[in-house]
Amino acid sequence: MKVLDPGQGVVLPQAMWLCYSTIAKASGLAAEEVFSLVLPQELRSQAPSDGAHAKQALSALVEFGLVSSDDGLLSAETLDAAGFLRRLRYQVVRPPADVSESFDGASDLRSGLIWLMTQSPLVPLHWKSNVQVAMPPGLFTNDTRWNNFPTWATTLGFARPALRALVPADAANRAHLVADPTEAILDVIAHPSSERLPTGVQIPVASFMAFLRRELPVLPGHPSATYEGIESDPQDQLAAVGLALNSAEARGVLTMGYQSDPTGVLALPDSGRKAGARYVSTIQIEAGK
Repeated sequence: MKVLDPGQGVVLPQAMWLCYSTIAKASGLAAEEVFSLVLPQELRSQAPSDGAHAKQALSALVEFGLVSSDDGLLSAETLDAAGFLRRLRYQVVRPPADVSESFDGASDLRSGLIWLMTQSPLVPLHWKSNVQVAMPPGLFTNDTRWNNFPTWATTLGFARPALRALVPADAANRAHLVADPTEAILDVIAHPSSERLPTGVQIPVASFMAFLRRELPVLPGHPSATYEGIESDPQDQLAAVGLALNSAEARGVLTMGYQSDPTGVLALPDSGRKAGARYVSTIQIEAGK
C-alpha cells in the first residue's frame, strides 16, 4: 500500500488508531459498521472526501495484518495506543519478504525512512529547502507525498520537528523535521519483538547494533536498508543513530564504554566532541530503565 499517496485519501496513523481501537472494543463488525461508528453519517458531509481517510485507514489495518477479517467481519487484539504504534512500526519497517509472501507493506514509507536514517540530525528537512534536490530520484515524487511523510516519521519515532534555531532564516515559516530515531530505539530496547538485551552487563557494540538492526531494519547497515539511487555522506551514515544513543545514555537507559583492548569498535558521530566522533566498544543496558 502506498501510504504517502493521497490519491484515494490520505492514510494517517491517527485515523488507523481510531479505527483500530473501535474494532478492538467491538469485534465482529463489518467495515461499514466501523466506518459509521468513527464517522457518523451526520458528520460525513464535513469530512474531506466523504471520509476517505477513515476508509483508507480501515484498508491499511487489514492490509498490514493489524486487523483480521473473517467473512467480512473485523477483529483486533486489545492494545493501548503505545502497543498499537509498536505493532504498526513493526509492520512498516520490516522487509515485506520477512513478513509473508503476500505482504506488500508500505514500500514508499519504508523507503523514505531508510533515506531519512542516513541524513544528518543537524540538517532540517523540508521539501522546498532541500528534500526535492537531496532525495534519491523519485522517492517522494512530489511535495504532496512528502507532506504526509513527517507525520509518519515522527509518529513512528524516527524524527522530530527541527529546532527553530536550526532552520534557515529565509525558511522560518516552514515546518522542518530532523532525523532522530531516539524514540524508536528507546522503545525497542524496552519492548523488543524478540529476546530482551541483558541488563547490567557490558555487551559488545556489534551485538547491540545487530539487535537494533533486527528490531529496526531501516537503520543503516541492515542488508535491506538500501536501494538503487540512495546516497549519503559517509559521515552521516550513523549520525542519527549516534544522536539517539547519546540521548539514551543521557536519559540513563544505557551506558556506552570503550575498552582498552576492544574486539570491535563503532565510531559514532558526536557533534559535542572536538574529535567529531565517539569510539564505543561496549553497551550496557541499565536496570529498571
